Amino acid sequence: MRTSASPTREGISIRGFDSRFSMILVDGKRVASEIDQNYELDRISIANIERIEIVRGPASSLYGTEAMGGVVNIITCKSDKPSVVLDVGSGFYSGGDSRDRYAFQYNSGHQGKVSFTFSGSLVENDAMFKSGALTYAPYGSRKNWNTGVDYKLSDKEKLSFTAGYAKEDTYEFVKPGAVRVKAHDIVEREDLALAYEKKTEKQDVFLRYYHSVMDKSLDQNNAATLGLVNWVRAKRTIDMYEGRVTQQANAKHRLTFGAEYRPETFRGTAVNTGEGYFTATGPGGATKTGSTANLTYRAAYVQDEWQVSNKLLAVTSLRYDDSNKFESNVSPKLGLTYKVNDTTRIKANAAQGFRSPTPNQLYQSASTQQGDPNLQSETSRSYDLSFEKEWHKKAAKVTFFTNDVSNLIDLVTTTGTNKQYQNISKAIIRGTEAEFTRMISPTLDWTNSYTYLEAVNGVTQQRLPNRARHMLTSGLTYHNNKDFTASFQGQLLESYLASPGGEKSYVLWNLAMSKKLSSQYTVVLGVDNLFNKQDEDLPLMGTYVHASLRCTF
Repeated sequence: MRTSASPTREGISIRGFDSRFSMILVDGKRVASEIDQNYELDRISIANIERIEIVRGPASSLYGTEAMGGVVNIITCKSDKPSVVLDVGSGFYSGGDSRDRYAFQYNSGHQGKVSFTFSGSLVENDAMFKSGALTYAPYGSRKNWNTGVDYKLSDKEKLSFTAGYAKEDTYEFVKPGAVRVKAHDIVEREDLALAYEKKTEKQDVFLRYYHSVMDKSLDQNNAATLGLVNWVRAKRTIDMYEGRVTQQANAKHRLTFGAEYRPETFRGTAVNTGEGYFTATGPGGATKTGSTANLTYRAAYVQDEWQVSNKLLAVTSLRYDDSNKFESNVSPKLGLTYKVNDTTRIKANAAQGFRSPTPNQLYQSASTQQGDPNLQSETSRSYDLSFEKEWHKKAAKVTFFTNDVSNLIDLVTTTGTNKQYQNISKAIIRGTEAEFTRMISPTLDWTNSYTYLEAVNGVTQQRLPNRARHMLTSGLTYHNNKDFTASFQGQLLESYLASPGGEKSYVLWNLAMSKKLSSQYTVVLGVDNLFNKQDEDLPLMGTYVHASLRCTF
């Protein structure tokens, strides 16, 4: 689910873990993101997304740090056949503020041994203000372009090259202290990747190198006087070398072996690492001394998919992570699937996860906020049990899960207004997920999901903020199998603990329609938050009406 995990940004929460515990990947690749993952969802281009895969629960046994809550892997489109796609959309909120989107995608299709894709997007949105002249979210522009080339070495082997560039140029009005500030944020990111893949009947081989760089420039000015309040410069660089081999050992065992080597550099003016000092120049020629954190991560993992019997599948995995800055971690996971019959399954998982401290948490050096270079990794023990059943055009699933998290890192007040990151507490996150779908007719589907969540600080027993205790979603989808689709969905969030704002309950209704005008043109219309629910704490900005036209040639 998406949740307001920060005052002005949207983040993703999986099973009660906030966004910093969820890994966001694009085609399996890490991106050089800001340390706070709340910022990343808004920056990913939707121009060439094929599908989104979500792994719920700890995935550290395969992915390492940052995957305690789960993994979101965004899969981009491949060039299967020649096409040109243009997509233009616009929308506006009930307050009159607009959002425009332009996107294109070119696919060469298979031209002999080569296929090629090129895509880009531009999103522009107006400022939308709360009371107190603060903005709901950053406003300005975000643009992306991405390209990819696949070369078939043989029927079983291929080389892939991808490159991407993204730039976000936004403003927002915030009040971090006593003064209202206008913040100007410029974030640029460049990505390059080269991969080799070989697939045979009994063995898969995958090798990849990728390089990702993020540059951030943040200027904060007094909104009334325009005088400079603060400025920050930061740069994060990731180089990843990875490989894995999957081998069908025999009729019962399928083994995967993998390894990673990831040197990472973080340079910033708001951290003091004790090494790699440099001078940065800001607005008006102002200068600051910054420092550099050089981090090196090494990992190896193994997974065994063991078909114990016709009814029982056991998947075990184990990963070892080491670093030049943190303690080593071993992350095991065991998953069992028992097939009761052709329509009924029972699944159980047990796993350990971890998350290493970020450079900010280790080395931040601000006037009222400091890091701690002696922080330990956050760790978790997680268990879940699921029951799945299909019958008479219906399907149901119920999952019970529990997560015990230790060494939680949080800001602690030391003296006066001074705060420092410390390992201070533990958390207990438990809940139930239920899903039910029914095909009412060949053209009408009914989908439902419900989550009960109890997330508390293990020391104080207080609820963790920005989570709903109950969330119920129900929707109808009509499709005539030809050229028209419509959906109507309601979502109830009860006992949502907003910070700030306290406990709230609310219902949202959304309506969407898609009409294929011809083989080349499709129009999409939608109304989100149909009954204009508004709340500055959540934040909910009222009804959003949007339309788009998709042209395919």
